[in-house]
This record gives sequence, C-alpha cells and structure tokens, in this order.
Amino acid sequence: MLEPKEEKLLEETYKIEKENNEMLQTLYRSMWWGRIFRIFYWTLILGLMVGSYYYAQPYIESLLKTYKNISGMISGLKP
Repeated sequence: MLEPKEEKLLEETYKIEKENNEMLQTLYRSMWWGRIFRIFYWTLILGLMVGSYYYAQPYIESLLKTYKNISGMISGLKP
C-alpha cells in the first residue's frame, strides 16, 4: 500500500485542502453579503433621490414658472 512518508504527506495535504476550502467558503460568503448590502445601499440612494424629487417637484415647477415670467418681462422691456 502506501509508505508511512506518503501516508503522512497525504494526510497533511488533506488537512491543508480542508483549511483552504473553509477559507474559500468564508470569502465567498463575505462576497455574497457584500453584494447584498451594496444592492441595498444603491436601492436606498436611488429611492431617496426619487422621493426627494417627488417631494420637491411642486417647488421646482413654481420656481421655473417664476423664472420664465421674469425672463419674459425682461425681454419685453428691451427696445
């Protein structure tokens, strides 16, 4: 079968492979959670932007109407 040196080497290789697999699973899990939090973060940012625009839209429209009225009055004063 296997010599003692080969058996010991095989056991050490198995132990290293097992540790490596655990580290890779930890990295994969961390990457997965990071992706989930990044999606949540950007969804929150975009949602706040849309919500603030929806809230501020009447004020923005009234400011634009006032600007158009004032620019129209100024252009009417020019000779």
